[in-house]
Parts: sequence; structure tokens; C-alpha cells
Amino acid sequence: MNLIKFEQSGFIFETNEGFRLALDIGSKTPLSKLAAVRCDAMLVSHIHSDHFSPEHIKALLPKKLYLNQECQDALTETVPSCEILTIKEGDTINVGGITVLVFSVDHGPNANPLKENLGFLLTTDNQTIYFAGDMFYPSGIDVSSLEVDKALLPVGTYYTFGPEEAVDFAKQFKRIGNTVPMHYEKDPQTREQFVALAQQAGLRTETAPL
Repeated sequence: MNLIKFEQSGFIFETNEGFRLALDIGSKTPLSKLAAVRCDAMLVSHIHSDHFSPEHIKALLPKKLYLNQECQDALTETVPSCEILTIKEGDTINVGGITVLVFSVDHGPNANPLKENLGFLLTTDNQTIYFAGDMFYPSGIDVSSLEVDKALLPVGTYYTFGPEEAVDFAKQFKRIGNTVPMHYEKDPQTREQFVALAQQAGLRTETAPL
């Protein structure tokens, strides 16, 4: 699997077969950046605009769009040629050969309360990727016996983990191949702080250019 990083918590996962799954590409990504980007399906973790943006969904034109009910209720615009499917905590779905386990994540004392906030565990091409979503308090599935190739963790402190909390959480996993910091655009220094702390803790990090 190839992992392509976008702003905030946005990613595209591309399988060895060429299937492309977009995740949480929202308002922090310039629409112009998506002009030549395609995806086959898209996952959205929660309703906040930096993760859920109808404009960005229409720019990506996924054939299938996986949303929680709160996002569906807010999606008043039609996405051409797109099938919209509901996801919720506890679901396990197959998206183009990618198995996705859906779990609930605690976003903390948020200024914009929301009904549902999700994280995902994705498995394909003999790789397992953990996406923490906007996690403020350790939550979701038990990671103490979990072995993953990549753990995508928020580090920006803005209603999510900060660098220290993200490293402490990463240390709870049985094994992580690489940690991937995300959700740091408000203060990019938090990414560098996370990388330094992760190295001190013996964790490997994988970062995209700022």
C-alpha cells in the first residue's frame, strides 16, 4: 500500500491493485491541489470542516462515500455518480479490498460538540494502518495487543493529542512500524516536537514535507 499525505488528517491510501481510498481530505487542503487527484472511494471520520467538506468531496468525485449519520444529515448537496453509505462504531466494511474496522474516538471538550467521531483500522496488502482521527483522550479499540505497520496520530493539541500525549499513546501499542503525525497545521512546530519525542522513546516516524 502507498500512503499519500494531505493537509490536516487527509490521506489517500493506494493499494497494490491501484484502488485509491481518500480519508478526511477537508477544508485545510486547497481545492486547486485536488485538480489532478482521483479516488475510488472516500471515508470521513466526523463532521468538522477540516475533515468533512462537500466541496472537497465533489472535487474528488468518489464512486462510494462512507459517512456517519451526522455527516449524511448535513450533506445537502448532491455528489455526482456517488453512492453514499452509512458507517457507525463497530462496523467492519470492505472498501475495494481494504478491510476497515470502525471505532469511536473521544474528541475531548470540543468547542463544536458532535454526535459521532470515528477512527479506523485499515488492513490490505498485508499491512495494517491505525487512523486515530481527532483523538483527545485515549479511546476506541484496545491497542495493547495491536500490531500495526503505521499509526496515524494527531499531534497538534487543538482538541486532539499534543506531541507528548501522542507519544504516550503510541507506547501503548504492542508494536508500531512507523508513527505518522497529522493534524498539526495550526502549529507545525508540534510535528517537530512529536518527532523528537518519538525518537527519544525509540519510535520510528514517517513524515511528509511541510
